[in-house]
Amino acid sequence: MTASLSTSTLLESMALQEALAGVLLAGPAHGYQLFSTLESELSPLWDTRQSHLYLTLARMERDGLLSGRRVRQRTLPDRQVYELTPRGRRLAEQWLTTAEPVGEMVVKLAIARIARPDLFVELAAAISDEVAGRLKTLRQPSSMPKAGFQPQALTLEIARRQAEIRWLSSVRDDAREILAQPPGQRRSRQEDLRSERFA
Repeated sequence: MTASLSTSTLLESMALQEALAGVLLAGPAHGYQLFSTLESELSPLWDTRQSHLYLTLARMERDGLLSGRRVRQRTLPDRQVYELTPRGRRLAEQWLTTAEPVGEMVVKLAIARIARPDLFVELAAAISDEVAGRLKTLRQPSSMPKAGFQPQALTLEIARRQAEIRWLSSVRDDAREILAQPPGQRRSRQEDLRSERFA
């Protein structure tokens, strides 16, 4: 695993379950809707295999985080529509109301924007405070390494945290415009129909 994870790798490795639960806060959806929502909101930074998403949904249903019901379609295979259980709703709310882990900030803010816009500004502020606290810790004299490549590594980490704070500040400043944007554009209807066969 590289030191710099893309959002897609990050989401696949530990937050896909939480991201799906977060999107479902907006209401019931079928697998392809969930896939399309995440793809349209976060692409090209986010990309995952549909099979991985469906396996995650099945595990969430097995673990009691969501319930699924079959919906018949006239010309396409039946579709499974998912809805959060109370336990799943608690998981999603907890994930969207905490700054940790900071590495998921882009995904959390994108999902809060569409599923819980009332949390968006507060979440951005909480993440900003968390990043500022980490930056302060990095700048303490006791943190300053003096051997090997550690000074250069620390310089990079400080620069990353500073960039995150600037980005979060711009997100907060532009929150009204960000929240007013319609959801990301879905793929073409022809692409949708091809993918729906697997939904």
